[in-house]
Amino acid sequence: MNKHWLAALAGCIISTAALTATASAQSPELLDFGPGKPVPSGDPVMGKYMFTAVCWACHNADLSGFKGPPLTGPSFTKIWQGRQASALAGLIRGTMPKDDPGMSERAARDLVAYIVTYSNNPESLKADRAGQ
Repeated sequence: MNKHWLAALAGCIISTAALTATASAQSPELLDFGPGKPVPSGDPVMGKYMFTAVCWACHNADLSGFKGPPLTGPSFTKIWQGRQASALAGLIRGTMPKDDPGMSERAARDLVAYIVTYSNNPESLKADRAGQ
């Protein structure tokens, strides 16, 4: 009976080690701006709806900034290029909107996907082709 328990314990330890190695081997999504660059996980169409409903008043409809900083262009890219998408989502989630911060994780990821999509290819958002 002891051999079975030892084998089970060893199996659990090996499985845990394998899962930990796999999780740490996955690299975080990094922000990359420019035509044809990848968009981080999130739904850019839902992000556009959120932006249009809430964010545009401070960041302008074209993301160029107004009361809030620009979310596209050289100054934005200089700050965020190569940084983790989760860092931008975390900043948005914890501080936006200014008058009522604390949006959901999903909403923040959708906004990041929208911001990157807009920066990389604004024409792709014109038709709102969700799911296509």
